Amino acid sequence: MVEERLEAQLDEKALLKKAEELRDKIVEVKTQRRQLIDEIRNLRNQRRKLIDEKRVLLDELKKLRAERKKLIEELEELKKERDSVANTLREKREQLKIAKQIAEKEGDVAKISLRKLQRRLEELEWRQMTSVLPPEEERRLIERIERLEEMIERVRKAREQVLSVMELEAEVKALRMRLRELNQKINEIRENIGKIKNQIQTLSPKYDEMNSKVDALSREIKERSQLIDDLSKQLDALYNEYRETMIKLRELKVAKEQGIKLELIEKKRREIKEKLERGEPLTLEELKVLYGEF
Repeated sequence: MVEERLEAQLDEKALLKKAEELRDKIVEVKTQRRQLIDEIRNLRNQRRKLIDEKRVLLDELKKLRAERKKLIEELEELKKERDSVANTLREKREQLKIAKQIAEKEGDVAKISLRKLQRRLEELEWRQMTSVLPPEEERRLIERIERLEEMIERVRKAREQVLSVMELEAEVKALRMRLRELNQKINEIRENIGKIKNQIQTLSPKYDEMNSKVDALSREIKERSQLIDDLSKQLDALYNEYRETMIKLRELKVAKEQGIKLELIEKKRREIKEKLERGEPLTLEELKVLYGEF
């Protein structure tokens, strides 16, 4: 009996020590898990903040790209118009060159008074209609009238040519002005496109860097979540072991009180477990023995 009591005391002491060690380990693991949970919370806050910043940056990049696309389309339209204006200007310059050459030849003719010629023509025509002239004089009069009519037509054409030169000069001047305006506008748009391109080139690496940081934070969160899962499983095992230890302590206490050997209780519990595994129903007393509540 003395040996049995001594053995029971030793078992109880070992179980108490083990229970204390398990409690300390449980506290340690819970502390680690809580620390990891706090770290994950901070990491998620950092990631959420980065995602918000990334979204703002992405919106800005989209806006810049859309603006650049619009400017490029406008630039293409202006370049087409510039090419058209330049072609028209070349044509008008060539027309002006030819018109000036003709106008130079007929310049003195254009200065002749068309009114005087018309008046003289009317006088000759009136004479022809109202006078009876000898045939020879009649022929000469007709020739003079024809020469006057030719001269009048020539003066008119010369004046039209002068007007044509003036109109062409005005058109060339307007086309030159439009060409300057188009070139200036094209240069301005190119400059704006360059500025936007620089902005995009500055912001794109920042966006990529944010993506990398978000991915890195996600990996850290995943790693810590896995550690938390491992610690939770470890805690479950520790709690089970602690529960088993406490059951054994209660059994030992009962055994001490009832003078029952611990081996007999363990044997009984094994038998009950085997019965439970076979699917056989357990009595209330057997359940109490199994869970250390007898």
